[in-house]
Amino acid sequence: MNKIYWYSGFLLIALIFKSHFGGWGMVKMQKTGSTASKDLRIAMGDHVKKLNLGYFNSHNLGYLINILTMDITDFEQAITHNIPDLLKVLVLSVYLLLITFFINFKLAIIQIIVVLLTIPILKVGGEKLEKIGVEKKTVSAKLISTIIEYISGIEVFKSFGVIGDKFERLEKGFRDLKKYSIKLELAAVPYVLLFQIIIDLLFPILLLLAVRFFMNGELEAKMLVGFIVLSLTLTNVIRNFSASYSITRYLFLSVAKISDTLNYPVISYKDEDFNFSSYDISFEDVDFSYTEDRKVLKDINFTAKNNEITALVGKSGSGKSTVMSLIARFWDTTKGSIKIGGKDIKEVNPDSLLKNISMVFQDVYLINDTIYENIRIGNLNASREEIMNAAKIANCHDFISKLPKGYDTYIGEEGSTLSGGEKQRISIARALLKNSPIILLDEATASLDADSEHEIKMAINELIKDKTVIIIAHRLNTIKDANKIIVMDDGKIIESGNHEKLMNDKGTYYSMFTAMEKAKEFSI
Repeated sequence: MNKIYWYSGFLLIALIFKSHFGGWGMVKMQKTGSTASKDLRIAMGDHVKKLNLGYFNSHNLGYLINILTMDITDFEQAITHNIPDLLKVLVLSVYLLLITFFINFKLAIIQIIVVLLTIPILKVGGEKLEKIGVEKKTVSAKLISTIIEYISGIEVFKSFGVIGDKFERLEKGFRDLKKYSIKLELAAVPYVLLFQIIIDLLFPILLLLAVRFFMNGELEAKMLVGFIVLSLTLTNVIRNFSASYSITRYLFLSVAKISDTLNYPVISYKDEDFNFSSYDISFEDVDFSYTEDRKVLKDINFTAKNNEITALVGKSGSGKSTVMSLIARFWDTTKGSIKIGGKDIKEVNPDSLLKNISMVFQDVYLINDTIYENIRIGNLNASREEIMNAAKIANCHDFISKLPKGYDTYIGEEGSTLSGGEKQRISIARALLKNSPIILLDEATASLDADSEHEIKMAINELIKDKTVIIIAHRLNTIKDANKIIVMDDGKIIESGNHEKLMNDKGTYYSMFTAMEKAKEFSI
């Protein structure tokens, strides 16, 4: 059997193999891609929770949502479609070129030279696409953040009449996304067209040369026919390569973003799980800066003792909330150390540390689920009876019982169906259920009515029994019985002591307290 039959046989085997295993391979690849995407999203979620808050300050919410949704979807498309398509083109092209070598060495070399000439075109086009792709992804992330901002603040925007096309930030975001989407689509067009023109010219050039070789007796008739078939197949295969290559370059921008996030350094620690010997909290020569150009805390030294209440007071921006964040290790100190029971918290696994801390924030965050599930966040292993008992102690059982479905009532996005006082009491019930030895409390009664304030104070009194308590006080009369009051100003501790001592010192605390008392006498 002459060579042409062998080569045709090889080509036929390749086509049969492709048709038989192609469908199976696509299903298998799709399953693999879906599994990889799921695992990647879980890994991303696990990694992100180990980052300090500096990461979230430098990356907006839209950026993170884009990674967890669009970028991981792009990753899935890349591994299930684009990369296999590229590999298929490359393998088939090499296979066809090898067969061409057996038909005519000179023609095969010419084919390779022409194909190699197109590589710089693809490279330049890919770089152009990547550059605009980065810009588009940045605009897309910013738009997602703006949409979230718009929806979250819709009541405020409505009240000021800046909804719809009057909300310029949102309109600009949509315009920018349209602009860069069109720009991205057009960016690769000249390079793809040039590549395809060169490839399209390849066949007639090879055909003319093959005919010439045939006329000169360098190529048999059967070989000429075989070469024409191979060249047509090769041209069609390579022609589709440019579009697949460009799309893959763009999709790999998503892979780079995912990789950057997964490589972002996590909070370091030495001890995986640690049991503190006591729950005294001490700050030793602590400095802290969010940015290099400004210190937020300067030379902070104090101890909050177990079974005592330590109150932080001071004007807005004095550093009180930063102290709380450092204890929970949302950030790490720039200088100095924070110890619990004599153990530096930098040596402890953040998850292990936070098991020992309950935090009640002034701005309560509730999930769009039932009241039961919102309280259960404090302890996922708690029984229904334990959850209801925590609600009773937090003085929220009565209002919950009056709701249509009681504890199984859905409360809307961020607890939109509840009042401020009700949300605060659910937050306290959550902390009671967790029952941690350390309580960090941002006092939340300043903006509530008298009845709600009384209910929350009673709940807080139950929460802080026999705990190490650090409280940010907004109303000084609520912390007169605190064991220690720390007065802060411009990131420094300027006074410290109990209420009686600080009043006798007639310093900043005295001025703040007397001013607040006088304000009570003022009425309209």
